[in-house]
Amino acid sequence: MPLEIGGRADKFGNKYEINWTIYQILKIIDENIYSVTLEALGDDEKGTDLLIVHNNDIKEHQQCKARNSSKEYWTYGDLNKIDIFRDWKSQLDRDQDRIVSLVSPISFTFLVDLNNRANNTNDYSKFFYEEQIKESGVKFRRFYSDYCNAMGLDIEKTDDISKSISYLKRTSYKQFSEFQIIELVEQKIDYTFCTSRDIVYNFLVSMIINKDILGKEITLEKLYTTFEKEKIQFRSIELDYRIKPRFIELNKEYEDVFHSLKSGFIKRNETKKCLRELQEGYSIILHGKAGVGKSGCTQEIIEYYKSNAIPYVAIKLDKRIPSRSSELWGNELGLPASIPHCLHAISKNENALIILDQLDALRWTQSNSFEAITVCMEIIRQVKYLNSSRENKISIIFVCRTYDLENDNNIKGLFIPKEDNDPSWKKIQITNFDKKTVQSIVGSLYTKMNFKLQSLLSIPSNLYIWQKLDSNINYNNLRQ
Repeated sequence: MPLEIGGRADKFGNKYEINWTIYQILKIIDENIYSVTLEALGDDEKGTDLLIVHNNDIKEHQQCKARNSSKEYWTYGDLNKIDIFRDWKSQLDRDQDRIVSLVSPISFTFLVDLNNRANNTNDYSKFFYEEQIKESGVKFRRFYSDYCNAMGLDIEKTDDISKSISYLKRTSYKQFSEFQIIELVEQKIDYTFCTSRDIVYNFLVSMIINKDILGKEITLEKLYTTFEKEKIQFRSIELDYRIKPRFIELNKEYEDVFHSLKSGFIKRNETKKCLRELQEGYSIILHGKAGVGKSGCTQEIIEYYKSNAIPYVAIKLDKRIPSRSSELWGNELGLPASIPHCLHAISKNENALIILDQLDALRWTQSNSFEAITVCMEIIRQVKYLNSSRENKISIIFVCRTYDLENDNNIKGLFIPKEDNDPSWKKIQITNFDKKTVQSIVGSLYTKMNFKLQSLLSIPSNLYIWQKLDSNINYNNLRQ
């Protein structure tokens, strides 16, 4: 959607750039980049809103464009009209340790595709042009030709095609919506600082707008000094030795509620499916009818995680009802911060798991169930944010009755993607035991039972009760 014309458009554009700048400053604190310079000076200034210095000394010249007039996308002509290609060329020609990028909430498909092809070529210029460019559609071929022309290159010359590959490999398009940037900023502030999010955010906005920082390099050391003066406090979750012992206590509380059959765990195909998805970094909605063994499945997953020393935490939501916010609920659980933040602190280099069982109980256990659902939603957002910087992911398993998953709007709303690129949840349904499994547990007596009793015992909770009954009594007349 285009911006309103006039002053409001300018204000929105400035807001977009300010939030993007804050996000880059927060990346310095996380040591993902070395420094940021806003409105650099001299040769660095040309075509540059932000100059990013990466930890490997690569310099990135970023431009932020909140909108392209009334269009919902960018074209070659739009960028050429504001001399972006000319500016990119001047920076890329300075040395090989420079890259350029455009940051915008709207799409630029041709540039993204061209960049991807350059990054996935064999550096043989003839192959790149003949196979990856000429075999494409007319509009894409024209875009590549226009791009080369703007960069002072002749597509008839092999050396210039090679040079175009080099330029494109050092060019990127970063598409971030305003919503995405704000969410990333909020999550990062919550994880990094003890001080209120609003205080930190407002200070960073004020620092960008009002402080004398233009043209000056912002580094981690300078940020620490600035925050100390403003009495803005950092978290030190990694140094908090309460986390692991408390997770052990919470996990024991969860496991003590579970009672297995006399024969112990029954290995289920659904568990294997869950473990496969978890190993891929996905999160799971584990659902089924009452009594079908959802908790048994989670217990089997827990045994796998324990035997492989993989960090996890499991909570029964009917016993530990989420309230107020993820952080305050974490405090109620005896943790220094929210569950995702604490789990991230002790598992940065390995996979980790959060199990939230009895999701359906939230609608029955308190009057303000919406608040509990909101906390769960906040936990999902935090995990998504933390995973964006993790090679080994944090996964979540929500355990819920199928009926509530399909009919409760609040529960269904948890799993609706908020952005097009949100990963889908993996739904895995737990069903009754099959006939062979029940027979292996009951033994020879199974064949003497009527069909009704056999059906009843296919439900794990019924089978558990049956094992507690007097084995000398004939139960063929039992009614469901």
